[in-house]
Amino acid sequence: MKETNNKTKELQDLINSLISQHNTDGPFFYDEGVCEILYVPIEVGELRVFHHKPQDIKTKRPVLFIPGFGTSPWSWRYFSTPFYQKGEYYFLETREKTSSKIKKSYKTKMSVDQKSQDVGEVIKYLQLDKQDFVLFGASYCGGVVLNGLIKKYFTAPTIINFDPLESFKNHKKLAATLTLFPPFALSLLKNIIANILLIGMKNKLQKERIFDYLRNADAWKWRKSGKDNLKFDIEDSLQFIEEEVSIFHGPLDRYHPDFVFENIAAKMPLGRYFYMNTADEYRELLAGIIGYEFSKVTKENGIPESLQPFEIKDIRKKEKRA
Repeated sequence: MKETNNKTKELQDLINSLISQHNTDGPFFYDEGVCEILYVPIEVGELRVFHHKPQDIKTKRPVLFIPGFGTSPWSWRYFSTPFYQKGEYYFLETREKTSSKIKKSYKTKMSVDQKSQDVGEVIKYLQLDKQDFVLFGASYCGGVVLNGLIKKYFTAPTIINFDPLESFKNHKKLAATLTLFPPFALSLLKNIIANILLIGMKNKLQKERIFDYLRNADAWKWRKSGKDNLKFDIEDSLQFIEEEVSIFHGPLDRYHPDFVFENIAAKMPLGRYFYMNTADEYRELLAGIIGYEFSKVTKENGIPESLQPFEIKDIRKKEKRA
């Protein structure tokens, strides 16, 4: 027991050291002059991409980061701080986000599968498919990345995920709620809906994130997303992913139980699982640190030395938890 406690403390000290190195205030990626703003053409419109490429790059390859469902730039503002004036990254906002310029039509798709196809188009447009780069998905868009790998829409030299979503089974209530109201009603009722969804949630920071999501929500896009994603579930298809995928899990909360992500990694033939526990206030910064550490090494280098201690070995030998 003493040896286990010492190892836990050692890992916590490593995380604290990484956090302290990069825990600085702004500027954030959406601040004026920090990034070039691109609009990448897709089938029914354009997606916004923030691109940061400092003159004196200290890293070895770019990162394409795709944040979770409906998130605003504000909610991921700390992701960019480790890269500022050091590393190149692209911050891609998927089609359900307010910034996307897409055709408003009942034929416009908002499914995970369509967003996976969008990611493939963006990778080609940015010509990342012709170089060494890191593909990094988070939460819902971690599921978008995994689905794209299953369907062979794209691949990447290095693929990492932060708390990915592999199914809507635990989010059907939210998805169904979004389909109940026409867009104008959702716009009027979104604060009430938020309060209902947050009943019993004690995590103040998680509440702030969710209120920010809803404050910036495009009601039509969200309603269509709810309808198109009700049946999303790739749990049984993870076995068909041929690439090595590193799954990272950070702070615990209602929507991110640790065993879910360990099981996702275990179901992929080449899945790897890393657990980096820290305070919830550092969730986005932690994701940025992970991406930055991978940008400092090439594909041939594999897992950055700084992150190796956090890997949980032999995940496929463990009895799967429900």
